[in-house]
This record gives sequence, structure tokens and C-alpha cells, in this order.
Amino acid sequence: MTSPLDSYTRSMDGLHFPDEAKARMTEGLRAAAAAKSAEKSARAAAPAEALTMPARRPGRRRTHRWARVAAGLALALVLGGGGTVAMAVGVLPNPADVLSDVFGGTPAQTELLNEVGHPIGASATSNGVTVTAEAVVGDRSNFTVVYDVEFDDPSALEGVEPNENGVLPLVADAACHVDGTVAGGGTAWFYDADPNDNTIQYAESMGFTTWNDAGIIGRTMRFSMDGIRTMEGEDSRTIATGDWDLKFEMNYVDTTVDLPAGQETTWQGADVTIDAVAVSSVGVTVDYTIDRQIGDLGPSGRLSDEARAKQDAVLGLPVTVTFADGTTFDATNANTTAVKRDDGTSAVTKTVTYDRIVAAGDIVSVTVGDVEIPVSAA
Repeated sequence: MTSPLDSYTRSMDGLHFPDEAKARMTEGLRAAAAAKSAEKSARAAAPAEALTMPARRPGRRRTHRWARVAAGLALALVLGGGGTVAMAVGVLPNPADVLSDVFGGTPAQTELLNEVGHPIGASATSNGVTVTAEAVVGDRSNFTVVYDVEFDDPSALEGVEPNENGVLPLVADAACHVDGTVAGGGTAWFYDADPNDNTIQYAESMGFTTWNDAGIIGRTMRFSMDGIRTMEGEDSRTIATGDWDLKFEMNYVDTTVDLPAGQETTWQGADVTIDAVAVSSVGVTVDYTIDRQIGDLGPSGRLSDEARAKQDAVLGLPVTVTFADGTTFDATNANTTAVKRDDGTSAVTKTVTYDRIVAAGDIVSVTVGDVEIPVSAA
């Protein structure tokens, strides 16, 4: 297997982090957070006249901005594997959004830097907070986008410290969709790549299905956010409110590799045909047909135990990706869609991003049900 992300991997010292690297990264975040807390305490103890200047973390060092964003993208994927804090769903675009491309400007262009997409000018400012799309990587159906969220007044972030896996306890009131997609889902989370500046990062890792299997590259991403708040239950507080609306081209190097398909297996007594399997540097997509129809959901989407069992009998086919280092990624509970067919079967698609970016040769096989498909056979 070859991957266009080879040069990307070389430019970003190791995008596949072992557990000890994650631990070191977490300790680094903790140390930075402790230093930030100590700095706040020192400011609080300073004489009143010393506090006449606004408390502000140093501005971003823009000369090294891309290097920081690239490293942050790697960090985003590592943190995404440790826990997520939000969900976002892609839907068909509002006709008004499409018209805005004509009457309100076209989507921001996205240039390639080391095979990673870097949107140009995809930024919005509201109420002293600027949200900027910084980087996107992906394949035909999956992607991860990292947004910078810069605060003119960083005091809004006081008391917000990363948890033990490095994720900030924040949630965004946000949504995204990619033009021409049937549906999509995934995870989103906040982290702080550099506690010494006024900026935190918001990452979304999503899988989408298109109408005609054409993929999402070249389509328009539409992102909107109107609030950021803490995840403290009854003590939840608002960090920022505003209107942040971005649109940009989904432009990045597609690392998809299609594997041999057509194998047959069974799931809970039903025959299954594996229609397609695709892997990439960021995710896996599996299409299969099962000789059983997906049932209807209960009222308001609430599933009874019986309905859940019937759904699992169609959607629950196990999918596992095995990497060269011996680790595995369970893609069974991926973003999944199913369509009833007239012949009594269901067509199912599972698509999901890994908890890491992998380099060429790092994927050994994909196991669908009890069928192991070597990547080298592609």
C-alpha cells in the first residue's frame, strides 16, 4: 500500500502516537496548565496598579503558525481517540446556503500544504472571538477538520483546564454539513495546542456518505457555531456566544485504497455479502448487503430493547482494522446508514475515522465479520 501522506508524515514527526507518547503529551498539557494556573495566581496576588493592563496571553506566533497547526492536527487525532465531547451531523444544504454562493460569495479556497488542506480566508469574528478553519485531512468519505478559536479576552477561559486525556471540558453549539451528502456523523472536541496563546482548538472528525459514491473532495463544507459552553452539568456556564459561519472547499489528498470485495459471511444467522471495503490514512469504509431488513425506529427515535436488537441484527456486523504494530481499531460502531431494498435485504455503509493518522504500510488488514481482507492484496 502506498500513501500520498508519506511526505506529510515526514514533515510532522510521527502522527501515530504510542501510549507512552500520549502519556507524555498529557503530562505536557498538565504542566502547561499548572504553569498557566500559577501565572493566574501571581496576577491575582499582584498590586492593583499592576493589573491596569488587560490580562492577555501572548499573541499567536504567526511565522510558525502552520507548523503549530500541523502538530495540533496530529494532537487532535490522538485526543479524539481518548474521549469526545460532542456530536455533529451533516445534512443536505439549505437552498439559502447554496444561493449565498452566488449572492454572498463563493466558498473559501483550500490550498494543499504537504497533502493537508489549508483553507484560505475561512474565518469569522463575532463578539471578540475569531473562528478560523486551519487544516483538513481525509479520504473519500472521512475527514478531520481543526479550527482555531481565538479570544480577544482570554479571561473567558479561566478555570477551563484539560482533563486527564488532554480534552478541554467544553462543548460547541455547532453543526456542519458537506454539500451533496446523504448523512454524516462523528465526534467533536476542544483542546489547547499551546496554553501560552489566546487560542484553543476545536476538532471535528466525521464520516459522510454521498449520493453517488463520488466522495466529498471538491465539495463545499458549511460550518456554523453560535456558542461555546462548559460541560459541568448544572454548573455549566457560557464561554462565548456569537454567529460564526464558514464555508470552504474540501480539498486534500485522497489516500483511499479499495480492497478486494465480494466475500460472503453471516451475521446473527443472516447471509452477508461484502460489497466494498476502503481504507485510508485516516479511516475505513465498509459497504455490505445483509439478507435482513432494517426495522423502523420507535417513537421519536427511542428504541425499545427489542427494536435495538433488531437494529443490531442489521447494523452490528463487526469491523476491525489491524495495524502493523499489532494494535487494532474497532470500527463496528461507526457512522452507519442502512437502506431497505425491495428484495428484502438492506444495504449498509459503515464509515469512521481512526484515532490516529497512519503512514503507508501501517494497515495490515480489515476484518469484516469473520472475513479477514489483507491490505496488501489491493
